[in-house]
Amino acid sequence: MKNDFSSDAVFNIVHCYRLAMRSELKANEIGLNSMHVKCLSFIKKNESCTAHDIVCFFDKDKSQIARLIKEMIEHKWITKTANPEDKRSLILSLTKDGKVLATQLYEAQAKIKQQMLQGLSQEELRVFNKVSETMTNNLKLFK
Repeated sequence: MKNDFSSDAVFNIVHCYRLAMRSELKANEIGLNSMHVKCLSFIKKNESCTAHDIVCFFDKDKSQIARLIKEMIEHKWITKTANPEDKRSLILSLTKDGKVLATQLYEAQAKIKQQMLQGLSQEELRVFNKVSETMTNNLKLFK
């Protein structure tokens, strides 16, 4: 069997998805980048979220996440409050503006997903999900 896999295919999907999200959200106008999107979505899903949770989930450097959190606080998308269970950590929460933005993110993702999946059958999506999960797990060996 000929190996027709091209890493360009993966890059093209990711690149086009990012461009679609940036366009739909007008991300450049509000100073939003892909890590902001990921973190805002994560904080929305995890009500007792800490910086440590984000570091662990995204496997990123602590200082990178600290800068990201600082930026999101400056944009007034999130706030930090004392963690009642651990005085050494702070809980990250979405502000009113952050909740509005998180809702816009969700709506943009739903719209883009609908467009992206046009013309694909349930079986094709199932195979794609299985293949991409296997590839992701294979790449985790490089950590």
